[in-house]
Parts: sequence; C-alpha cells; structure tokens
Amino acid sequence: MSGSSGEMPMGEEHRSSQDEVNDGNGSRQPVVRTIPEICKDCIGERESCELMQKLNYSNEDINVTFVRGKEAPRSILEASETTSEPDQRASKRSRKTSYGNSVNLKVSGSTSIYQLKMMIWESLGVVKENQILRKGSRIIDQECATLADFNIFPGDKLWVQDSEIHEHRDIADELADRKMDAQSAEEGFRGTLLTANISSEVV
Repeated sequence: MSGSSGEMPMGEEHRSSQDEVNDGNGSRQPVVRTIPEICKDCIGERESCELMQKLNYSNEDINVTFVRGKEAPRSILEASETTSEPDQRASKRSRKTSYGNSVNLKVSGSTSIYQLKMMIWESLGVVKENQILRKGSRIIDQECATLADFNIFPGDKLWVQDSEIHEHRDIADELADRKMDAQSAEEGFRGTLLTANISSEVV
C-alpha cells in the first residue's frame, strides 16, 4: 500500500531519530499528519463564507434594552455577549423590566446604524444623538455602517443608554430635516444636465 512506513523517505526517518536524540527527556510530542494536508487558506475562506452567510439575513429580530443608570446589570452584559435563537417568536411591543424598557426590532444585515437608532428613538423615546448603543461592552456608532459591519446577528441583544446631552425633540423634526437635506442636495444640480426636468431652447 502506498503511504506505508516502509516507503517513508530516509530524510524523515533521519530527522525523527535525531529529534529523539536531541530531546533529553526522551519524550516526543505527537504530530498528526493528514493526506492531503489541510490548507489553512481553504479553512479561512470557508469560515469567512459561513460568516457572510450568517450576516446576510433579512427581517429578523434583535432585542434592544434601554438601561437607566450608568452601568448595565451583569445579566444584560452576559446576554449581549451571547447570541439567542433567531426563530423564537417575540413581541415587537416595548416591555418594562427592572432596569428599563426592552423591545424587539425587525432588522436586516444591511440595516444601517442610523436606521437602527431611528427605530430605537421611535420605540423607546431616546433621541438619536443621545443614544449610547452597545453590544456587550462594545460601543456601536458610525451611523453609515451596517449591522453586518458590526457582526450583529439575528437574536442578538443590544443595550442603549441616554446620555441626556442633547435636548429631547420630536422624531418628526429629524425626518423633516432629512427631507430638507435631500431636497437641498437636488437643488444643487439645478441648471445642470443632472436635473430631471431639463428645458433648453435652441437659438
């Protein structure tokens, strides 16, 4: 049979015997060899593909808890570090706990942090600018980033605090401001070929 010890190259035998001589204790660590050898790059690529598949989710629940006070209870921190089963049915309605309110939100891997903060604002009443959003001990910011960028999976438990730095305002004001910004951006192209309505006269 191929691969038997009788066909092992002499260099391998010589190196093995030398290792035994060099080892003063006479004990050797076992070495596991596979044929063919496992490619580390292949393992890394497979793990990366599996991670991307997990993060490519849509319309799944995550839980956000509003924590009142400077520190979150240990139960919240521990729950944030672990991932729950995403297929558990959960109510979207906010419910009160001993440390604050908790709500389940429907999100996707492509949901931006800005969109998530707007959902939290609508559900828990914490102004977007005042939200200190965390998963475990890690702060989640960068509003243009997505949940997938922060490795937030279905069933994850996040927690948020209110910094109370900015004045509380109505969420409708934020939506109106965004609409005005979008309109002003379109106004900047007026008079150029990039506007939708082009009226030109041939002289």
